[in-house]
Amino acid sequence: MLTPKEQWCHRCNRYVATEVKHSKVGKLGKLAKIVVSCRKCRMTLSSKTTSASVLEKMTAKAPTNEAVHAEKE
Repeated sequence: MLTPKEQWCHRCNRYVATEVKHSKVGKLGKLAKIVVSCRKCRMTLSSKTTSASVLEKMTAKAPTNEAVHAEKE
């Protein structure tokens, strides 16, 4: 649910590519907010607040864009 490639957008009335953004929340930065939005109309499709340590683990496991492009070539 956190990093879907396509989701249904009610404003565009079709499945669209999504953009995932995350930011630290709170004074200590122990929480992170993850927002999934439509790339075309920028409407927020879903959002979730989780601990920053879980977010760091998820981003460490996810392949980077550079690694994905290197595999395609």
